[in-house]
Amino acid sequence: MKVIISCLNSRYIHASLSPWCLLAGIREFSKNKHDAFVMESTVNADAESFAWKIINESPDVVAFSCYIWNITATLGICRIIKQNHNCKIVLGGPEVAYCPANILEKYDFADYVLSGEGEWVFPDFLDNINGDLSAVPGVTCRKNGCIVTTPEKEYADTPPSPYCDEFFKTLDGRITYIETARGCPYRCAFCLSGRCSSLRFFDTERIKNDIISLSQSGTQTVKFVDRTFNADAKRADDILLFIKEHYGKEIPDNVCFHFEIAGDILRESTLGILSSMPRGAVQLEIGVQSFNKETLKAINRKTDIKRLVDNIRKLISFNNMHIHIDLIAGLTGESFESFRNSFNTAYYLKAHMLQLGFLKLLFGTDMRENKQKYPCTFNDEPPYEVTSTPWLSSEEIKKLKNCEDAVDRLYNSGRFLLTLDYLTDEVGISPFDIFNDFGNSVNGSRMRLSDYAQKLFEFFGDRCDKEKLREKILCDLLCCSSSVQIPDTLKIRDPLYKKVKKYFIENVDKNIKTAILYSENRVFAVNQSKEKNLHNRYEGDFYDLDKSDGDIIIPYTE
Repeated sequence: MKVIISCLNSRYIHASLSPWCLLAGIREFSKNKHDAFVMESTVNADAESFAWKIINESPDVVAFSCYIWNITATLGICRIIKQNHNCKIVLGGPEVAYCPANILEKYDFADYVLSGEGEWVFPDFLDNINGDLSAVPGVTCRKNGCIVTTPEKEYADTPPSPYCDEFFKTLDGRITYIETARGCPYRCAFCLSGRCSSLRFFDTERIKNDIISLSQSGTQTVKFVDRTFNADAKRADDILLFIKEHYGKEIPDNVCFHFEIAGDILRESTLGILSSMPRGAVQLEIGVQSFNKETLKAINRKTDIKRLVDNIRKLISFNNMHIHIDLIAGLTGESFESFRNSFNTAYYLKAHMLQLGFLKLLFGTDMRENKQKYPCTFNDEPPYEVTSTPWLSSEEIKKLKNCEDAVDRLYNSGRFLLTLDYLTDEVGISPFDIFNDFGNSVNGSRMRLSDYAQKLFEFFGDRCDKEKLREKILCDLLCCSSSVQIPDTLKIRDPLYKKVKKYFIENVDKNIKTAILYSENRVFAVNQSKEKNLHNRYEGDFYDLDKSDGDIIIPYTE
């Protein structure tokens, strides 16, 4: 039987793991011989072209992994395939596994929906597709005019490795993923991870071999998909130490490993290892969600807030890894003012990225199924984002969308950090008010960086020392890129600038860009030939400016 396994990635740069897991399951567990292979595409590719690419292979079965980011495009492709080729369409993945009957009722071109762990379920299903499926776990299908579902099954073993020769041939340097555990120790009401299965860990030695193989594949980023990598601290330490010991040897020193962790359960041993990791070898994503204790309690999220804050500060102080934290707007009990407080707390941690996300009501989560306990309105179409709650109006959510845009463009981009420090620390504007007020004034408009900087200068110019603001924005632009244009309103025509520029070219480095800070009688200098920092910006230095008889003396001070 000819079987095509497919998944539409959000972008080409991402290499999906799920179809290769299914292929590994077929090769490991199937009792019959199947001609199975993987065909990937992206949600932005031409749907009809990809559908015909599949049809031209004349498959007997076509299986798709379904997620919120690809379900719409996937269903469109399935419809084209079914209209033009006689085959069985099989859907699986979190976007369909928790509403299988609904999928079959709504889409007549879908023949089966599979739930549970695909490495075991899919080969069992294929072996029995032309016979009795009643003993195959996690199968939803049509039978005698009715939709029937068989009970799911839990598994305790380590699944077979998805990393085969075909996988590495198609990887092409893309971001790749590795799974070392399934399930989650937590039962957060907005998340599926704790509901999927009991938490279990895969064989550590197999994982170490996979880490080496992936590191040598040409990829620059290996993402661990474990929802709580440090749920078992001893095991997390073992894997981190393995990476550290092999980094720059079997593991090329340009590979970065991405982990999702729970910040409040980090042990001192893990912190110690992380502090000694090579610069750029690790990046961490830490789900904060909210600093409102009542909100965290309402969504079943257990968090030691004080310890979380302390550990995030420690991690950032190591200055050797990118730290990403996130908040979710729309959670139970979180009002606009409450979210403002959570945001300000998160901002002052000074992580390298602060993601402002919005609650998504996923199929299978408590927040979607228990509407009385978690009242809210949300979009019917993927990704099912919340549109209002009893605590947060639709208008306030729209404001937070513009706030999110400003956070990404001012802070997460790393482009305006000196300006933000000035506005918060010296002028005294709260971080949330900066992003919310300015974001809603811009209202998501797309514009060049120079125009955006001009808007920023105009918006806050009347709320602070205009000259200092001009200088901060100017310094920030110099830290961004050599190609950025400086708005005319930020420039001052001064013959002294030519002397300053000549001094640095002759005495420091020809690649340095400079700005005179009149309010401080100093020069800000940026060497754009050096490597960017963890905020994706060039480092700048300050020099004293001393004018004497027409000459300038600039001794190094910082």
